[in-house]
Amino acid sequence: MMDFLLNFGLNENDINEIINHNDEGVIRNVVLNKNNVSDVITYLRELEVNDASIKDLFVHQIGMFFRTKEELKSVFDEYEIESIIKSLNYDVNTVDLIEF
Repeated sequence: MMDFLLNFGLNENDINEIINHNDEGVIRNVVLNKNNVSDVITYLRELEVNDASIKDLFVHQIGMFFRTKEELKSVFDEYEIESIIKSLNYDVNTVDLIEF
């Protein structure tokens, strides 16, 4: 169902954790929007968000993947990207401090 995430450094255990921490409707939305989700993951990786943090974003901040790459880029451009990435790699819940 979410096997496309295997292409982004996540494994079966990570996917199971994501599924267990989110309701079925949210997971279905991820699958239905896998192209957008893939674009967001690719963008985050380009910014050097590490794979563990990407997994944690799926578990704790999955709403981030329902934004488009362009929306994220626009918001990130308003902040110091380097600081955002360091913060995300330290604690994904710092995304709550960003105004989308």
